[in-house]
Amino acid sequence: MAMDFLVRYPDYLADELLNRYEIEHSPELLAQVEAIFSANEPDVRLVKMVRWHRGAFQNIETSLSILRYHGLVRALRKAAGQRRHDFVVEASAFTFIEDAIHRQPTLAWYRDRAELVMTLTGLRSGSSLKDDQYLHEEYRDAPLGTEIPSIRGRVLERLNRLRGTA
Repeated sequence: MAMDFLVRYPDYLADELLNRYEIEHSPELLAQVEAIFSANEPDVRLVKMVRWHRGAFQNIETSLSILRYHGLVRALRKAAGQRRHDFVVEASAFTFIEDAIHRQPTLAWYRDRAELVMTLTGLRSGSSLKDDQYLHEEYRDAPLGTEIPSIRGRVLERLNRLRGTA
C-alpha cells in the first residue's frame, strides 16, 4: 500500500524525490519532479486513498484475486503469526504489461511510475515507507475514514526554493 500510495499521489512522490535530491544533488531527480508538475500530475493522476488505522488504505483483495486467477501474481505463504502479505509477480505479468502497452501506449506511464517508485524506495519495507508518509501532517492528521489530502502546493513551493539553489 505504501508504494501504491506514491504512485497514486504524485505530489508525495515528488516530495520524496526532493528529499533524495537534497542528499544527492542529482539534476535528474530535480528534472523528474519538474516533469511531475509540468504534466500537472498532482491534479490529473491523483487517485485518492482513505486514511485508515495503518495509513493509506484501499481494499486490494478483489484486484489481487483477479491477478491470481490470471496467473499474474502468486501469494507467498505466511509464517505463523506473520502479518505481512507478500506476492510474487510472475513472468507472465511482464508479458501482459508489455502487450497492454503495445496496444495502448498511454499505459506506459503506470509501468514507468512503478519503476520510479521501486527505484526510489529500494528494498525498504512498507512499514518504513509509511513511517515517512506519517511525517506529513496532512497524511498523519487526516481523520480515519477520510481521503488523504494532496500536498501539491507545499511541494511546488519547495521545488521552487530548491530551483533557486540548484
